[in-house]
Amino acid sequence: MTEIFYFSATGNSLYAASFLQKSLDDAKIFSMPKVMREKFFSTAEEKIGFIFPLHYGGLPILVEEFVRRLEMPNAKYIFAISTCGIPYFGRPFTDLDEILAEKNLKQNASWFLRLVSNYLPLRDTAADWRIKIRYRFADRKLKKISRAVSENKIHKTWEVGKNICKKMHDAWESRRESLDKNFICDISKCVQCGFCEKICPVENIQRPAGSPVWKNYCVECLGCLHICPKKAIDIGEVTKGRKRYINWNIKSKDLLK
Repeated sequence: MTEIFYFSATGNSLYAASFLQKSLDDAKIFSMPKVMREKFFSTAEEKIGFIFPLHYGGLPILVEEFVRRLEMPNAKYIFAISTCGIPYFGRPFTDLDEILAEKNLKQNASWFLRLVSNYLPLRDTAADWRIKIRYRFADRKLKKISRAVSENKIHKTWEVGKNICKKMHDAWESRRESLDKNFICDISKCVQCGFCEKICPVENIQRPAGSPVWKNYCVECLGCLHICPKKAIDIGEVTKGRKRYINWNIKSKDLLK
């Protein structure tokens, strides 16, 4: 049995996890935020996978916490996939290795999977024609990854700019309490659907009067920004007018579960 744990705000990592679930004979997938609602969580399987987006050149905050808390007493083959807009620039697998080493475990295989960046403060979402091309190439790579995982192959990938990315990632994490300070909601657009509250992986959003209020415990996954059906949520002025993104192969309701 293969157990795959994923963290996905806009569907890319869920798409990759679902692809492997269909490709491998004995795979099951689990949402990290959902599993983390349990006080204690563990896996007895020997083959374990982690799929997550690249955040500030490293691991998402939630993924760091999840891997540290996950008990894996029987792990023999551990693999990881980092979905991203720009591959190879970052150190998510180095970060993961360091956490696993604390448990006397090691990572056997890792891959970057280029899809579509959801980080709107940096740039607008890619054009549709570019997204189609990235999906096509991602499917090809996922087929190769599934074969490698099924055969327990060792695979290491390049990580460029690891020192720079560590400084950038550490600085980002140190601002944890202020990551959501510029999030705003246009009350005139908000229909109080609650999608933003439901998608938040750390329950950082509350809606005391119907519209979202951020509680300064954000992990900056931007799920709330992208899933809002009325584009009522923005990060200051910089994201206004920019195209929202949910992976075309994933339904919004699957991200809300």
